[in-house]
Amino acid sequence: ERFRYAMIGCGDIAVHTSDAIEKSELVEAIWCMDVLEHLAEELAGKLGAKYTTSFEEVLADDDVQAVILSTPHYLHAPQTIAAAEAGKHVIVEKPIGCDLRQADAMIAAASKAGVKLNVLYPLRFSFASEKARQLVRGGAIGEVTAIRLNYMMKKDDEYWESGPGGRVKTDWRSSLEKSGGGITIMNASHALDSMIHIMDLKPKRIYAEYDNLCTPASEVEDILSFVLRLDSGAIVSLDASSAAAGEEMSTQQIYGQKGQISMNWREMRVYLTEPWGDFEGGKWIAIEQPEEHLESYLRHIEGFAKAVLQGGEVPVSGQQGRRSLEIIRGAYISGARHEPVEFPVIEE
Repeated sequence: ERFRYAMIGCGDIAVHTSDAIEKSELVEAIWCMDVLEHLAEELAGKLGAKYTTSFEEVLADDDVQAVILSTPHYLHAPQTIAAAEAGKHVIVEKPIGCDLRQADAMIAAASKAGVKLNVLYPLRFSFASEKARQLVRGGAIGEVTAIRLNYMMKKDDEYWESGPGGRVKTDWRSSLEKSGGGITIMNASHALDSMIHIMDLKPKRIYAEYDNLCTPASEVEDILSFVLRLDSGAIVSLDASSAAAGEEMSTQQIYGQKGQISMNWREMRVYLTEPWGDFEGGKWIAIEQPEEHLESYLRHIEGFAKAVLQGGEVPVSGQQGRRSLEIIRGAYISGARHEPVEFPVIEE
């Protein structure tokens, strides 16, 4: 018998998750819910599930073991809390919430109800992130001194009205209150979570500048840069924009005393000053993803189901999801005040 999910929100992001569900022999979706009935019906037809426009109807079904929330950011907290109070386990799309107060309320609700909470961050389980984790934690590049994150892309005007795939007309992404922010919380948070997975970032202070320079249709930032100092002394820099003309660039570089790692979603190169394991020293080495690497969304939905059924940790706990949000909130607060912000970040 398969682990039973309900899909809440049936827009663009839900389609990616549904692809993984179709591949799995361990889980299934028995409900698809969206306030737009035709979206719920379409995804339900793909998954062989029932559909509805009522969140309450899904929560009332005892057959539902967990919900997957692929909904706008501002709905993450109230829907997670409602699901937890109904005894349902929760997978919520990134970010966990719009701010730390929402995140803390979600974590507390799940703990009180005795249900598991997982934040869906697929990049941390890409092959490049997993291999980088092995290299960094194994000492291949020595002590990390710097991390450079580059998340530059161009979002057309249509994005702010209909999302990345144009599946549904919506305005929440352009609203600061509903989204919590722009390119940083929506996209660059993937890279931050990946780095947390790779080397367990422990932030000390952050300074950021951001603005909306090219996107009058939106209230959120379309460019942000920050410098983040870690407890270890290493310095993390991030440049992110949703208004960068030309080809999309999404790169992550980790510099150590004995080498460096350069990677994007699927590709990576490593330079080591001395041999380590099967790697030669003194030259750049390209590392290819093996065919058997488990797809990231599949790892989330199956790993979460196993954690519920067998006990143990979920792929990305609520507390882990909160960590990337704390860095982002620190950057936003710093940019608004034009001064450094110390950790832990306190929401006023």
